[in-house]
Amino acid sequence: MIIVRRFQPADFSGVIAVEREQFDEHDPYLYMNLYELNEDTFFVADHRGEVVGFVVGVMSVGEDGVYGRVFSIAVREAYQGLGIGTQLMKHVIDALYRKNIRGIVLEVRNRNFRAVRFYQRLGFVIDRVDTGYYSDGEDAVIMKYRRWIS
Repeated sequence: MIIVRRFQPADFSGVIAVEREQFDEHDPYLYMNLYELNEDTFFVADHRGEVVGFVVGVMSVGEDGVYGRVFSIAVREAYQGLGIGTQLMKHVIDALYRKNIRGIVLEVRNRNFRAVRFYQRLGFVIDRVDTGYYSDGEDAVIMKYRRWIS
């Protein structure tokens, strides 16, 4: 059975293992900093004591006010397609909205059609494309959650 729960410092190595399997883009120690600043919007998917996925939500301030941002979500390849990503996203969306934000945004690589469709099924809509967003020059699709408060 897979349980989605809040990240705990003992989960650090598991989160890094998932990150390295799926992305290897971030400095591993960034996740401890994210936890320290966002402990109530950092969740892991736990399967018998092993971290098999995670999501991190952060608070940001923009011209529209305070909003939430899905900083990163990843699920181990062997566990994909089981609904874990959906459960992680539901947890972080709920946690972010409890903070009285205006909305939630995320970015996804332009070529990651599977992820774009996944986010659309959850209620995100494409807002715009940011050219050259990623360090390798790839564009990012910026998506907003449909429950944006104007």
